[in-house]
Amino acid sequence: MESRGAALFTVGVFLLSGCNKPTPATADSAGLPGATTSSTAAGTFDENLARAQILGADSAFLRAMASKHVDSLMVYYDPNVVSLGKAPVKGTSDLRKYYDNAVNANARDASFQSDGVNFSADHSMAWDYGTFSQTSDGPNGKPVKSSGTFLNVWKNVDGRWKIVAEISCS
Repeated sequence: MESRGAALFTVGVFLLSGCNKPTPATADSAGLPGATTSSTAAGTFDENLARAQILGADSAFLRAMASKHVDSLMVYYDPNVVSLGKAPVKGTSDLRKYYDNAVNANARDASFQSDGVNFSADHSMAWDYGTFSQTSDGPNGKPVKSSGTFLNVWKNVDGRWKIVAEISCS
């Protein structure tokens, strides 16, 4: 479970850390860029705005992970989320339990490379992906370095981008 903890913590940190915009790391995400719709009054999709919303949510999520505010993390997930690492975690209830443990992994020296945000043809879904590396506390407090790849799948739910699936490979 220690390596699973490091892997999912890494997923959270690196999947959702594409931007350094100053947004609050609180459970109230009403002021986050992802809290507004990606459409204009005329109903057209603004891909640049949607990308900024996802990256803004990434930034706030990263700060919430670092500050160990698990409630602040859950606002980014669809209730039926599936998180894949060594074993699947299904739903926000199980994911919350996972993050309660994962925030204590003392992640540090984190870095990532986002390779982009892409959208489905109907603009209801998006995905971001890239690579990551970090050091965290492993068994007996010994530092463990990890690196790998990640993929996040987002769904636009009433104008807010929510993660419906995530995966990391170390």
